[in-house]
Parts: sequence; structure tokens; C-alpha cells
Amino acid sequence: MSDLPESTDPIRTAALLEGQEEERQRLARELHDGIGQLLMGIRWHIDQLADASFTERQRNSYQELQQLILETIATTRQVAFDLMPSVLSDFGLEAALRLLCERVTRPGSLTVDFQSNGKNQRLPETAEIQLYRITQEALTNALKYAQASRIEVHLSETDLYQLVLRIVDDGIGFSVEELTRRAQVQSGLRNMKLRAELLGGRFHMESVPGQGTSIEVSLSR
Repeated sequence: MSDLPESTDPIRTAALLEGQEEERQRLARELHDGIGQLLMGIRWHIDQLADASFTERQRNSYQELQQLILETIATTRQVAFDLMPSVLSDFGLEAALRLLCERVTRPGSLTVDFQSNGKNQRLPETAEIQLYRITQEALTNALKYAQASRIEVHLSETDLYQLVLRIVDDGIGFSVEELTRRAQVQSGLRNMKLRAELLGGRFHMESVPGQGTSIEVSLSR
């Protein structure tokens, strides 16, 4: 099952996707360089009070405040990572996908395994971002709807200089009829297809009820 409804205006959709990426990068920088630094400053000032003389009630409130600021910093970092992980620009697609899979894994309930044949070199920035977003969208769909216990992400380069990205889950799958009733899933799949086509690549999806879903993107290097 690889046919998806076409976007009514692919050029407009492509422009919207490009605009979204620019906004994500801006917000990620603001979170890291602006809000992130402010939170670290607040944490520093809080830590300076560690040896202050507190009543038991004040000490409990102080410890709660410490925990709250740590959780806020962690959440801010996670949001910045979701918007635009620095590892993608610093180390490339393979490293970013490996880290993404580690973060999505839920011990005891969901395993997300990343595999690569080790041949992958750095790609143009646009290609790395689009392939990362495709993977991110596929994992989000699997987490929300597939009821999967295992997801595999494969990134490989063939001898024909073709790059292949494949995401496979062991979830419940879905039929064409179900897809038409799930507007969010349909929109996500359409965006994945468009991202692949923007790179001159090919998008293919297979899903069978009870047998999971596989998504494959291939493009020439």
C-alpha cells in the first residue's frame, strides 16, 4: 500500500515545510542560547543557597525548587533537541538518528534499534534535515498509533551509490480504509512523501493489518 492522496498544492506545501524548518532552527537557537542560559543562571543562584540556614519546612521547599529547575532545564533541552538537534549539524545524519532512536526507546515496553552499514558520509544539510524529519515523523506515528513493541531504523548505502532509509515496526498496521479515517496519519505520510520527493528520492510504504508497517525512502547520492 504505497499510494497516498496527492497534496492539492505541492509547491505551497514545500514552501510551508521550508518555512517550518527555518522557524524550528530559530526557536531551537533561542531555547539554547536564550532561555537555556537564563535557566542555568537561575540554577547557579539557587545552588549558592545550599549551605544557608533553613528551617525544615524551608529546606523542603528549597529542595523542591532545585528539582523543579532541573526538570525545567531537562524539558527545555528536550524541546530544543526535538526542534533541531545540534548533533545533526555537528556530526551528521547517522549520529543524529542513532541518538533519536536511543531517546525514543522505552525500556521494557519499546525497543527502537538503529542499524547502519557504516558507509554513510555527510550529506548536504537539506538532505540530512529532510531524512531526519521523515524518521522523526515515522517514529511519532508508530508511537501514537502502531502499538509497536519494536521499531527498526536502517540507514544504508548500496553499491549503486543509493542511500536507503527504512523504518519498520511490528505494530498493528492499518488498511487503506483506516488510513482515510486518520487525517493526522495521512497528513504525516503525505509530508514524508513530499520530503522524499523534494530530495529527488522515492517514498514507499507498506502496511498490513496485524503485520506492522514499513516505510522506505531511497535517493541517489
